[in-house]
Amino acid sequence: MDTRTLITKLEAALEQQLLVGGGQPEVEAAAAALLGLLGPALREGAMELAEQAAAEVAGQLPGHEIEIVVVDGDPEFRVRSTGGEDTVVITGEPFDARITLRLPPQLKSLIEDSADAKGESVNSWLVRSLSSATSKGSKKSSRTVAGRIQT
Repeated sequence: MDTRTLITKLEAALEQQLLVGGGQPEVEAAAAALLGLLGPALREGAMELAEQAAAEVAGQLPGHEIEIVVVDGDPEFRVRSTGGEDTVVITGEPFDARITLRLPPQLKSLIEDSADAKGESVNSWLVRSLSSATSKGSKKSSRTVAGRIQT
């Protein structure tokens, strides 16, 4: 999560209101004090929201642990499998690559049932399963990919 964007937007809005205020020294001093407090308060709020989101996601992803870490002052999510499978972490890389598959209806049903049993969407289940399957031949016994969740 990039809190800097939110802070910048709020600062710009406050500065715009200062221009409307007519340049009164008392108002400018109060606004400067408020701007100084906004950054830490917003970062703390973002961390609390991230913790709530992590708890919500963890409840919907059985067999996974959601961690919140602070990187460069911003909270990041890290998702780790607790079932001994390869670690898959949500990255900042967009999921815009596509593959069209033709499969037998019975296999499609099995995939849907497996995803449902894990509490995942079919897409998430397929991405995790394919990531796990393609990393099995590597020298490492597990793989961790870290990144940011864009909001």
